[in-house]
Amino acid sequence: MMYQRSNKTTMPKPTLLLCVLLAGCCISSIHSFSPMSIVSRKSITSAIVSTTRSTSNTHQNNVGPRGPLSMPFISVRTMMASTTSSEESSTTIASSTSDGEALQSLFAKHCDEGLMTEDDLRNVPEIKDMLEQGDLLSSELTEIWKAAPKFPQVVDPLGEEDMAVKDKIDVDSFIQVYRDIDDLFDNDDAAEIKEEAVVAAVAVDDTVADAEEEDGDELKEIFATLGNADKLSFSQLRQWEEITVMIEEEKTLGEDEVVTLWEGVLGVKGTTDGEMDLKGFVDFNNALDDLFELEDDEMEEIENAVMSEAEEEEAAPPAQPTPPRPIITEEDLPPGVLFSQLANENYLVSKEDLSRWGELTDMLKEGEITTDELNALFDNASKAPGTKDMLDEDGFCSLYDAIDALFEDIDNDDNVEEDTPQQELKEELLEFIEDIAQLSSEEGQQICGLDCSELERERVLEVSSELEREPYNQVVAVSASTGDGAIKKEELVGTWDLIYSSSSTMKYNEGLSGLAGGLTRFGGLQQKLTATKYLSDVEYTEKMVGKFGGQEAEVRVTGDWDLRTEVSLFTGKPSNVLSVVPDKVFYASRADKADHWKSLGPMNLLVLTYLDEDLRIMRGNTSTDTLFILRRSK
Repeated sequence: MMYQRSNKTTMPKPTLLLCVLLAGCCISSIHSFSPMSIVSRKSITSAIVSTTRSTSNTHQNNVGPRGPLSMPFISVRTMMASTTSSEESSTTIASSTSDGEALQSLFAKHCDEGLMTEDDLRNVPEIKDMLEQGDLLSSELTEIWKAAPKFPQVVDPLGEEDMAVKDKIDVDSFIQVYRDIDDLFDNDDAAEIKEEAVVAAVAVDDTVADAEEEDGDELKEIFATLGNADKLSFSQLRQWEEITVMIEEEKTLGEDEVVTLWEGVLGVKGTTDGEMDLKGFVDFNNALDDLFELEDDEMEEIENAVMSEAEEEEAAPPAQPTPPRPIITEEDLPPGVLFSQLANENYLVSKEDLSRWGELTDMLKEGEITTDELNALFDNASKAPGTKDMLDEDGFCSLYDAIDALFEDIDNDDNVEEDTPQQELKEELLEFIEDIAQLSSEEGQQICGLDCSELERERVLEVSSELEREPYNQVVAVSASTGDGAIKKEELVGTWDLIYSSSSTMKYNEGLSGLAGGLTRFGGLQQKLTATKYLSDVEYTEKMVGKFGGQEAEVRVTGDWDLRTEVSLFTGKPSNVLSVVPDKVFYASRADKADHWKSLGPMNLLVLTYLDEDLRIMRGNTSTDTLFILRRSK
């Protein structure tokens, strides 16, 4: 099977007389039919490549990080006022009418008595610029022109003896040409994929053709062996070894089925008389093959069954018993770290798993805690969802705190600061982040932890989780009924520096704005929060530095922010949510609207999980493992 591009249907060229008769109908229909209803289905605010079509490859799934930098392609979109996505969806008919009027106006400026030649089309300023800059090839425009419906016009430049026909297009064809030019830029990636598919399909077709040729030669030999001269009777066909084996040995074919196939090929009913030629024999063979074709799901079942049997036959000998897991002998481990070492493969802890907790085992042996007390505390701890006797991390931490509460703190020295161990945990987090930053600088990686390893990310997440449970964390549980415990906006006002983020989107976009890349790289991000009685403003300042030196550049994002209480999707409990609504993005000498700037999304809605006088930890609203750690600027 050959794969070809589908050609656009072209209007048959009417005769000059038919054009005259239908002119009135065509003119009136122009105003009632809006060809831009086709074009308006696309987002007219989307940014498309401008300088070279190869740039479009960076826009994967229409979420390219550099999208706002690219100047929109001069086409249908640039001649109409941009509207928001919601306005487009609710006013399709109205926008289609205005779009048609805009293109009709452009067509009227460059047409000659309501029609346009190919030379006129090439001289339209927007198309002429693309041809000169190489964004549109002359051959491409020629192909688009050929596909557009034409109106043949007879011209006589040299007298009646040298008549010529010169095709022209009307306004509807002009709109189709513009749409086809626009499609060249939208479908570059699809064209490459299609070209690869065509090449693969041609290779498959060649293979199939070779196989069919071999089968044809084989059938010719069988036919010559079974028949006399160039004819074959039913009794001779019945002696074919392949049919004999299927009927008598394999029991996969019945006599009645052979008769039915014979009758179908010869076009007879109720008789096996007659003879078939080579073509009939080939048709019979094809019909016989069709009886044994399996549906895709049946073939998949058979393949799965065969694979299962093969796997059972090749199954390895029984695995050796898993050795017992080691006892955890380290003392004074944070509950989160202890839980991770006790948890099983499902990240849960059972009562039996507690026997590996060395400190608890020692307390049981020394009588500091009884088995009944431990059982009671375990039963009172909250269980993991869907289980009756397994603890998740929250349940284990509550058990840990309950056991710890049984013992009084022997050290009552007033000279020891209460926040010493707490400060040590915070300092551990900050020092680890500084080590990541230093390593990133030495190896030329992105800053703020965007290029750190998986183990480093897990460590930061682990220590952050411990820090969030510390009593000096200002983010406490919020009351669902009264709202007590909610953080006030005044506590967040100030300037904060991003020191760490595990956001995969920021890593892909090389920062918040997505403008870094090429000869520049992400150089840091600062968030400034201000609030008055009536207004709450946010301003991001992102630095971009040259990879080989040079001046720094800044990108500023302004907008509004709010701090509200929402119920968490994961815990079902009230939480403090920082909501940011970007308004404008300023870079170089430009100022763009930020409502469609998708790279800003990761920091638009974050859950505040930790806060003290100079450190803030936030997590993604839909991905709790995504961290944003900010430090108050000095």
